Amino acid sequence: MNFLTDPLVQLALHHFDNLNVADGDWFFSTFGPGNLVNATDRPHERFDDYESLLKLLQERNQQKYEQIHKGTPFFFLSWLAFDLRNYEKALYYLDAAISEDVKNAGATWINLPGAQFLKLSTQPHVAERVIKNIRELLTRHLDRFNSISSLAPINLNDFVAKFITNFMHNSSSRTIISAFYVFLLEHTERLVELRLKSTEGSSIGPIISHLFSGGLIFESLLKILYPRKDNGDPVKTLGDVFYTSTFQTDFGKGFQTSAISLKEVLDGIVDNSLLTAFSTTARVRNTTGHNLVWDNIFDSIANYESIMNQIVNALLFVIERKFIR
Repeated sequence: MNFLTDPLVQLALHHFDNLNVADGDWFFSTFGPGNLVNATDRPHERFDDYESLLKLLQERNQQKYEQIHKGTPFFFLSWLAFDLRNYEKALYYLDAAISEDVKNAGATWINLPGAQFLKLSTQPHVAERVIKNIRELLTRHLDRFNSISSLAPINLNDFVAKFITNFMHNSSSRTIISAFYVFLLEHTERLVELRLKSTEGSSIGPIISHLFSGGLIFESLLKILYPRKDNGDPVKTLGDVFYTSTFQTDFGKGFQTSAISLKEVLDGIVDNSLLTAFSTTARVRNTTGHNLVWDNIFDSIANYESIMNQIVNALLFVIERKFIR
């Protein structure tokens, strides 16, 4: 380990052997390496220490490991993963931290750091610098959407109060929220990669995977809102959702769900309407979900930005209609 020396590890294991399971918060605040509030400092080493300590505890006593409250180490693992820009791990451990809080803290879980992170609260919050980054990205997309949607403007406070706060009370919907944050953060990473690519071209796999994840978030959100076909059977595809009468009452008909190439998806972006946003996102979801080898339309960063913006538009159209209006 890095911060946890061998003598400190042995002391931690000794305390764990004699620990009351109700004292998990004390244990992890005592032996965890923590993180810095105002700067990034050796996040890989801190992350490795937390995971290694948890593995040792699990091997030491599986039953006690399962019972002890692990919200603190999981939250720090998520925060450190954000610092490492490993957003998949950040998402996983944030969900794990909140699940631990729900299990162990009862109704007060909503006031603990994991839930406050989802609500993008910075007053105060130990992970404030990460939260501010997400708030800035989300505000930028809300401002862009407000400028093109012809709807009543969505501000960040309403987005949090009417969507996030009301949608975070079960594990499935919490995952959609955190996945949306990760989607915004990964967009900045993909932009850097596109700008630095070789003049001979580079793999578009990461770009495809990112856009696909946005389509999957869109599909997952709609499946929660419209879980059943008109005959009562569960929906299985986006097409199933689009054909339900309740969805059509809310959003209308005529959405496209497939394309033979990414160029066809791009050429279909003719305006910033709901129809274009939903069709683009559904086509991205279904087209990129079956293959990583597609025509490379990303020699122009503007093409990537155009599709990305349509996916965000689709999500915001749904959120505006179902939660904010």
